[in-house]
Amino acid sequence: MYRIFYAERDTTLYERFPELNSGIDQILELTKNASGSRVDDLVRGETFNTRILIDFGSELTVLKNAISNGTIPPLGNSFPSASAILTLRASDATDVLQQYTLEAYPVSQSWFNGQGYRNDIPTNTDGASWFYRDSRDQGTRWNTGSAHSANDGVGVTRPLGGGTWITGSTYEASQSFENESPDIRMNVTDIVKHWIDEDITNNGFIIKRSRTDEISGEPVGDIKFFGRESHTIFVPKLEITFDDHTTGSLSEITDELIVPYFKNIKSEYRRSEIARFRIGVRAEFPTRSYSTSSFYITDQILPVSSSYAIFDYETNESMIPFTNNWTDSTTKISSDDNGNYFDLRMDAFLPERYYKIILKCERTNDIRMFDEFYFKVVNE
Repeated sequence: MYRIFYAERDTTLYERFPELNSGIDQILELTKNASGSRVDDLVRGETFNTRILIDFGSELTVLKNAISNGTIPPLGNSFPSASAILTLRASDATDVLQQYTLEAYPVSQSWFNGQGYRNDIPTNTDGASWFYRDSRDQGTRWNTGSAHSANDGVGVTRPLGGGTWITGSTYEASQSFENESPDIRMNVTDIVKHWIDEDITNNGFIIKRSRTDEISGEPVGDIKFFGRESHTIFVPKLEITFDDHTTGSLSEITDELIVPYFKNIKSEYRRSEIARFRIGVRAEFPTRSYSTSSFYITDQILPVSSSYAIFDYETNESMIPFTNNWTDSTTKISSDDNGNYFDLRMDAFLPERYYKIILKCERTNDIRMFDEFYFKVVNE
């Protein structure tokens, strides 16, 4: 099952503009102006990076309560534990390397999001920036901690800044990329577990390039991500995934050509609902026989490895992806003595939008997709 929690605040820290706040920009940036590169028609002699701060705030309290009451398993890295996946959708990427790594750490100090835009004139300095974690006027600097912005790789030393974060084997997360989409889907289970267990205070994540990439004089490309203010379905989110799959006593349908159908799907669901979708299945070409009951009344179920995914209808973007392999049961369709089903929490979806359910029915060397099922999520 998937539980989705959305970011409550985010901002970009700009080393080149160390007092600038961009707390309500629609775009988050991981950029680098390498020494010797041309920026604003000038060749720069220094290297400047950006880093991203993202915080899920009170959503972590909701997650903690769900774990406490047993609706979500404890976090961990093996079955039957739940996993936490940090997800950001790239809006643009230019000149990125064929291979690179992005890193995430828990921020070690509190910070104020601010109400600034990257292109404000004059520059908005009220909120987190490269130098300050509150504002230029209040002047609370980031501590040295485990982070600093001294470009020791090129012999340039600047005042400390760029956030502070905690390091250590269970306080670090990363994702490596090789000739692929720059979208972030990073396993951050260990970090979130530290917050849930109250080992450390939740001040959110800092996302950055590796130290090697930041201090090198080489260009590494620019990546832009949709932020929480982007008014799209691509706002940063934390996906909690776990296996709540169950198996009943009914037998799998053996016909080669099958027709799944929903027994109880509604056209609209409120965001407060937890809906159970009941699925029936019949043969596409039933054997001709005399019967006093409908062939829709069946005691058979879909192939046991069948799974579901949810897509935004307008953009055709995946909101809940398919199970990745035969051993991952996160979106595997359950069954009981009444047939197949799966549960959806409607607060995982943005309201006033239509969504499409796709069913994937798997047998050995045979995969069939069914996608003519739709619903809308509405506010209360």
